[in-house]
Amino acid sequence: MDSEVTILIVDDKPANIFALEKLLEKPERVLISATSGKDGLKIALSKKIDLVILDVQMPEMDGFEVAKILKSNKRTKDVPIIFASAEKKERHSIMKGFEEGAVDYLSKPLDPEVTKAKVAVLLKIQLQKKQLIEKNLSLEQADVQIKQLNLELQKNLVQLETANKELESFSYSVSHDLRTPLRILNGHSSILLEDYGDKFDDEAKRLLQSIQGNVNKMNKLIDDLLRLSKLGRQEVERSEINVGKLVQDIIIEINSSTHHNANIILNPLLPVYADHSLLTQVWINLISNAIKYSAKKENPKVEINCLKQNGEMVYSVKDNGAGFNMAYADKLFGVFQRLHKPAEFEGTGVGLAIVKRVVGKHGGRVWAEGKPDEGATFYFSLPDYGDSSVGELVQTSFEKVN
Repeated sequence: MDSEVTILIVDDKPANIFALEKLLEKPERVLISATSGKDGLKIALSKKIDLVILDVQMPEMDGFEVAKILKSNKRTKDVPIIFASAEKKERHSIMKGFEEGAVDYLSKPLDPEVTKAKVAVLLKIQLQKKQLIEKNLSLEQADVQIKQLNLELQKNLVQLETANKELESFSYSVSHDLRTPLRILNGHSSILLEDYGDKFDDEAKRLLQSIQGNVNKMNKLIDDLLRLSKLGRQEVERSEINVGKLVQDIIIEINSSTHHNANIILNPLLPVYADHSLLTQVWINLISNAIKYSAKKENPKVEINCLKQNGEMVYSVKDNGAGFNMAYADKLFGVFQRLHKPAEFEGTGVGLAIVKRVVGKHGGRVWAEGKPDEGATFYFSLPDYGDSSVGELVQTSFEKVN
């Protein structure tokens, strides 16, 4: 903020001007003088003045006339004026000065201390006024910018709504139009195997089974893509979740539906406020991935942990499986980004992208650590909304018996 101020001294006697300049000079003050009312007006109307000290008795144009013109001009109407007069302080003279726009009155000979004090106070008020005007101007400019941003936001919302409608249309198309030929392909291949299987050699049967397998993969990919697209529109409905119980139920379900040999260790998990169905999806994807990528180990192991830090609940799923090179860690959570060949580990390449989107909708983060052939740990954090009434589970080990 510029604190420099300009004072205009108008007096027909140079000695009076010199005395005032010596009395009022300071580094932050610019002192300008004029020896007649006309010259004073020219300066005031051409320069930015913060205070005028105006002699009353001057030839041709006295101080009252100068003040009247200054107060009638848009440029100078708000500039404070101090009258300096050798006249006796008669009431009518003082009142006339105030009527013409003066804010204060000084009697000659001037009292140095009184003069300096009055000038200092008026300049301080004027400086505060300038600062207030500048702040108001900044607020007005900010208001204009906010209005422009709101207009842009409205346009973006309209575009987003249009995009969502197009996405819904695309989702329907994917769900209906792409599944129809897949159902036909799967149905015809099943008929061929069931009704004409005895006429095919082993290679023909293998090819038909390969067709069915790839149809199933395609259906799974369509399911995952639709799930990913719907996440963008799905509202997060938070409730208090016993995460330990949730994960325990998921592990039991996976053990009953999936063939694996992994020893799953479930450590105590802190409760959290989140969307139950979305959080379930995150845990299913992470635990299933850990089981899948550790399946080729002699003693596959999956460990699930939790800790509270920096206002977040941090959950992790660790395995001793294939791992990955940290140089490619940024690709893990992208759609169709896979660090292993499909022949090594099946999958659509969408699961971790779903995890990232769900956690992001909750205001959380996802990341991973790993080493090739030494396993990986996948982390996700969710905001900690305070104490919970939901209890924790003790450590549980789920050793799959096949």
